[in-house]
Amino acid sequence: MRDYSISDSIKTVELNIECAEKFECLKKMAEKIANQNNLDPSETFSLLKAREKFGSTALGGLFALPHAKMDMLSSLIGGVFTTKEPIDFGSLDGMPSQIFFVVLAPSSKPSILLKAVAKIAKIFKDTQLKEKIINSKDKDEVIQLIKEKEETLKKR
Repeated sequence: MRDYSISDSIKTVELNIECAEKFECLKKMAEKIANQNNLDPSETFSLLKAREKFGSTALGGLFALPHAKMDMLSSLIGGVFTTKEPIDFGSLDGMPSQIFFVVLAPSSKPSILLKAVAKIAKIFKDTQLKEKIINSKDKDEVIQLIKEKEETLKKR
């Protein structure tokens, strides 16, 4: 399978979402990514919520990686979201989350989701990157920051 770019899969970026708790945030993210990608918002939320109930997707260090497989997709769709305030997303380190990378992947290609999640987790281990994204005022800046980090990792 060819190596694909995580930054190229980002179709939605929303900064400083206002929400008070985990499932309210997840619903807002699901609606944004669904509406911008011609998907059913309630189905998108339902799939992300089911995955979250299975086990938290919060990886710690202010970062969470909600993800789901969808039958109607043929390629990966990513969305980057930040919240105005950090939210308790059930992280093992007890820290709240403020950056969310939502991944929707085709059900027919399960390996794509696994590879994407691994790659995104590696990108977002960088504390400085997360700080820059939280402080970003611009969607293009967020994508550029992720693109640059991805390029740096390719060179290793």
